[in-house]
Parts: sequence; C-alpha cells; structure tokens
Amino acid sequence: MDYREFEPRASSAFVERIWQLDDNAATPGAIQRVVPDGRPELILNLGEPFEAFQNGEWVRQPRCFLAGQLTGPLLLRSNGLAKIIGIRFRADGARRVFGVPMQELTDTFLPLDRFDARSVREAEALLHAGDEDFTIAESVRRATAAHGLVDIARLARDLHLSTRQFERRFRDAVGITPKLFCRIQRFQRVFREIEAGRDWITAAQECGYYDQSHLVNDFREFAGDPPTALLAGDELARHFL
Repeated sequence: MDYREFEPRASSAFVERIWQLDDNAATPGAIQRVVPDGRPELILNLGEPFEAFQNGEWVRQPRCFLAGQLTGPLLLRSNGLAKIIGIRFRADGARRVFGVPMQELTDTFLPLDRFDARSVREAEALLHAGDEDFTIAESVRRATAAHGLVDIARLARDLHLSTRQFERRFRDAVGITPKLFCRIQRFQRVFREIEAGRDWITAAQECGYYDQSHLVNDFREFAGDPPTALLAGDELARHFL
C-alpha cells in the first residue's frame, strides 16, 4: 500500500491535506477500517471503488463522493486494484465548497458527478469556496490547537454566542457537535502519543483522560477495537491518524 500526502496550494484556506492511495496488491474482499478524524473528505476513485459496510450490508461506493463526518468506525472492503485521490478538508471547509448543511452528511456520502480529475492538482483546481463563518472557523482553530481540551460553554461565551447558537452553527458548518469534535481531537492525539512510544497511563493523563479505561472506551467507540488491535495491523486507520 502506497500512501502519500501533498500540501494544498490554492485551496489551503479550506483544505488541510490532499492524499493519494495506490494499492496494486489489494486482495479482493480484504477489509480495512477508517476511523473518525473530525474532517470531511472528497474521494475520487480512479481504480476500483471500495465497498462500505452500511446498515448491515456491503454497498459499493460511488466513483466520486463527499464523505461527511464519521462518528464511529467505517469498514471498507477492497474490490481489487485501488487508486484514490482524497481531499481532506478543514473541519468547516467542505461547507464552504459545497454549500450543504454538513449535519445532513454525518456518517453518509454525497455522490458527485461534476468532478472529473485524473491527478491531485486537477482535483484541487476544481474546488472553489464561498464565504467563511469566521466565528466557527476560530472555534475550530482553538479546539484543534488544544487537542480538544476546551470548555465548550466558555468557548461559546468568548465568541459572543449562546451555547445553543454555537452548537447550531457548528453542526451546520462542521457536521457534528463541538463536544464530539473535541472528543475526536483528543482521540486522535492519544493515538499518536501511543504510537510514538508513550505508555498507556502517561498518554491517557496527558490527553485529558481520567484513566486507561476511559481511553479504551473511546477507542472502542471511535475505532471499534482497543488501541493494540489497530497498532498491530496495516489498516487504513493507521494512515489517517
């Protein structure tokens, strides 16, 4: 499996990373896992699209689609030769490009027929963003910088919004609640800490978990497995964490 990332050029204000995945040795039927990272993605399949396990059955993914926020693990099954271009938006970036209330896309896909690109740069050139909600963009920046360790009510006050207004605007722009977004940021950080060699107790404490069991519970919710299971394999989850 060959996974590479590229810095965005003209789209850096709303795109975080562009990536390409080539898997010439994929075994048809092999199951991979993707876990939540707090960012929507545009997926372009230039090879055989994966199948996603949804509502108890395997469903072939479209050639091109916008993937909304994930709130739990997504299982994918290979159909053979895979060649994918992915555009990972900033948490509130896809809302600016597609104009869709992002809570409508949470844990689902929006097929797109108008994207026709054969390279990373061709794909980026097709993206054009509208106006930004600067208040929500600032909240995303603060929550991400703090790895999710923020007080939601205080953040709303700092941004001169009621908690209810803040949650409504955040869900519209990002797709999930501020609280869930912060939990996912903490989860992402602790995975990196463990993979870098931290022991369980130290990683849990530094990332704001009460104890190791609290940490394991988040891994089971977001990844469907305890950390050791993901770290042992070469699943897609490892490439996106």
